[in-house]
Amino acid sequence: MSDKGLITEDRFLIYAKKIIGQKKIPLPEEECRTAISRAYYSLYHITGSILKSKYSFQLIKEIRKSYPRRRIDLAKLNRLDKKYLHSFNLHKMFFLTLIDLGFATIAFRFRDFRSKRNEADYDLDLNFNVTYSSIIVNGIEKLMEKVRQL
Repeated sequence: MSDKGLITEDRFLIYAKKIIGQKKIPLPEEECRTAISRAYYSLYHITGSILKSKYSFQLIKEIRKSYPRRRIDLAKLNRLDKKYLHSFNLHKMFFLTLIDLGFATIAFRFRDFRSKRNEADYDLDLNFNVTYSSIIVNGIEKLMEKVRQL
């Protein structure tokens, strides 16, 4: 795998907006669901980038606090080893770290959008349309702007 083709956090949001902006009427439900999921992962990745680069101490502290019974490899954790970090629930760790940092409003919006992503991915009893999905995608985009300013 070459570095040339690496995707950035924003590309998921761009793709979500591209899906929502299609002229298909009606937009198929699977595309509405996919837009929400892709937009959330754009938010997830930008939040992770900001927390790892600016607030790594707090993120590491939250992981250690949240997994008291787990044997932690401090060397891997302290260097924020990507593969090792994926062994933790980073969605929850990002939420808790944002709370700990005093960014409660952002934290709760982050958690709410994760819930919307879960619904889009897992709850087949719900109906998703382009209007609802657009509201979620636009809300995620606004939250990403706030996260970038942390």
